[in-house]
This record gives sequence, C-alpha cells and structure tokens, in this order.
Amino acid sequence: MFAGGINTTMKSQTKSLLESLVDLHPSQDTSLIIESRGSHIIASAIALLETIEEEYGQQLAENLEKRLLSSIRNKNNGKFTRATKALGKLTKN
Repeated sequence: MFAGGINTTMKSQTKSLLESLVDLHPSQDTSLIIESRGSHIIASAIALLETIEEEYGQQLAENLEKRLLSSIRNKNNGKFTRATKALGKLTKN
C-alpha cells in the first residue's frame, strides 16, 4: 500500500513537471524565433542600406532609406517598390 502511494505521488509530480515543461516550451520557442528573425531582418536591412549608399548618391540613398523605413512602419511595401521601379527607369535611360 505504501509503495502504491509513492507511485501515485510520483506520477502526479512527474505529470506536473512535464506539463510545466510543455507550458514553457512554446513561449521560449516563440521568443527565440522572434529574436532570430529580427536579427536576420536587421542584418539584411543594413546590408541593403549599405548597397544603396554604394550605388547611388547620398540624397537618393537617404530618400530610399526613408521610403524603406516608411514602408516597414506602415506595413506596406508600396512606397519603396514604386521608388525602386522609378529608379530603375531613371538608370536605364
């Protein structure tokens, strides 16, 4: 009887521990995913801005940077896309 009581207590403690681990897991993964994706996006944006600065004059690079940041802030890539398309037409002529 005593051994059965320990086994039941052990099972409930094990279950509780496993439930706690499962509850921690998703939030930990989410924060790591957000951190990782954020770091990659920032590194890519920095590389993009450096490329723009190398390829175009300071005034145009600043304009494109403003449009890029505005597009991100407004969650709409339209301004940046239109600016790069217009830029492409200017450089081809």
